[in-house]
Amino acid sequence: MSKYRMSMIPAYPLENVQLLKDRVIFPYACYRAFGESLTLVTKRTGEYPYLSFLEGARLEELPEDQPHMEAAVHYLSAHSGEIDLLFLFGARGEYMELARTYKSLRPDGIIYMKLDSNIDWANALPLFDESFAAFLRSCDIISCEARRLQAFLYKKWQRPVDYIPNGVYYPLYPEAADVRFEDKENIILTVGRLGTAQKNTLLLLYAYALAFPELKEPWDLVLVGSVTPEFQEDYNELCGRFPVLAPHIHLTGNISDKQKLYQYYKRAKIFALPSRLEGGSPNVFSEAAIFGCTVVTTGVDAADDMTDCGRVGRVSPDVEDFEGFSRQLLALCQDPAYLARNFHDMRAYMQEFFDYERLAQRLHVLVDVQQIKRRRP
Repeated sequence: MSKYRMSMIPAYPLENVQLLKDRVIFPYACYRAFGESLTLVTKRTGEYPYLSFLEGARLEELPEDQPHMEAAVHYLSAHSGEIDLLFLFGARGEYMELARTYKSLRPDGIIYMKLDSNIDWANALPLFDESFAAFLRSCDIISCEARRLQAFLYKKWQRPVDYIPNGVYYPLYPEAADVRFEDKENIILTVGRLGTAQKNTLLLLYAYALAFPELKEPWDLVLVGSVTPEFQEDYNELCGRFPVLAPHIHLTGNISDKQKLYQYYKRAKIFALPSRLEGGSPNVFSEAAIFGCTVVTTGVDAADDMTDCGRVGRVSPDVEDFEGFSRQLLALCQDPAYLARNFHDMRAYMQEFFDYERLAQRLHVLVDVQQIKRRRP
């Protein structure tokens, strides 16, 4: 199979934290699997200490005196001959000129777009706009992160859309290899931007409070991430009204030290995802799952993918139903035998279906098929 010179160009400048998320990690896994080179093209937003985890990848800084995408198009115009495979992240209008320029200069080049979308976002795309429709047609390979979305897009777009979930790149997580269920504690964990509309953390807070009096043994709720002022007020009010809860709910703040974050995954038995929407499964789900946490999630598009249709996790479909979410939490907390068994089942499920090294091999086949098609007379 061929080796490819790869570039990933985001629609907006990359921040350091994004270097270890799917928009960069999947291209990096592909580079390690079948790449000759990988260049990340972005305007600088600060220091990039996480680049040290991406051995062999190169960061190309765009000039500061131009808008990001304008500078990216200029870069592509000068370097298209060095890019065999172009990674795009999201079906964004900002990419239209970039894709048109690349295809005009490299008709033999391949554009792969990872959608990072959900059904609502995808349904709102301006397919009636010919320029946007032409942009989608210029993408040789498009993948989405949820089976539910894949079925929806196949009907709406009348074109193949591959399924490549947000996965995990195991070489970044050697600590997950030796985790043991016996070392875990009665902890329900969530990680994210606490209190934002998307992350819907208030649902989890109320669901835990509702379940707390029914728990047969103590369980703590640990919430990791930045905290909005509104959520801080809700937390203070709840703990003030019900002081018995306060010692069991922990706001850690944002944790940028990966080793410290991994310790929470190692200790937690349950990972809660109360989101209103996600573009596939979030990176924190994959991290929690490989450490053997059982997930309980709302009915986001990837809920069935994350839980194997309820086999290795639990789904509370309604994103506003805190009573339903509470029942799922309580049922898990009161079923230690399932949690112990599912520790192994979840880790095996992740290795089989969410390993980015395996998923990179799938994309390799799709890219080579595109090359074979072009060589036909």
